[in-house]
Amino acid sequence: MRLRTEIDENGEEEIVIRARVCDESLMRLQAAVARAIGGRSELRLTLGNNEYFVPSTEILFFETMEERTAAHLPEKMLYTDYRLYELEKILPDSFVRVSKSCLVNSAAVLSIARNLTGASELRFRGCGKKTYVSRKYYKDLIERIEEMRLKK
Repeated sequence: MRLRTEIDENGEEEIVIRARVCDESLMRLQAAVARAIGGRSELRLTLGNNEYFVPSTEILFFETMEERTAAHLPEKMLYTDYRLYELEKILPDSFVRVSKSCLVNSAAVLSIARNLTGASELRFRGCGKKTYVSRKYYKDLIERIEEMRLKK
């Protein structure tokens, strides 16, 4: 692998990563660069024979269903081949585990209906979608929400 920097005073700033294959190490590198420059990382998601390249900021949450990982967007649901533990490594810090089968974009959370005896209900901005945070992960979610929103 080589690293090359070009200075173009009249052009737009751009970082290009060229690779032979899109594997886990490439996705981690892309996510790390995006976090470092405050940019958006995009994820390849599928629905049937169609592939979509979706910015991670548009994804509300991921959940595993019947051995598949679904990505929930405000208007639709797409799928990825990644497992949740792999997504945790490559996605921006705003994504946090809220249950054994769900990973949430904390920046998209609108409200939490707290339930002390069971899972609390999460609602998201700009849509009617909801999911649940288990008691085990509730504290981590609250800390991440406060951390992400106080940074701005």
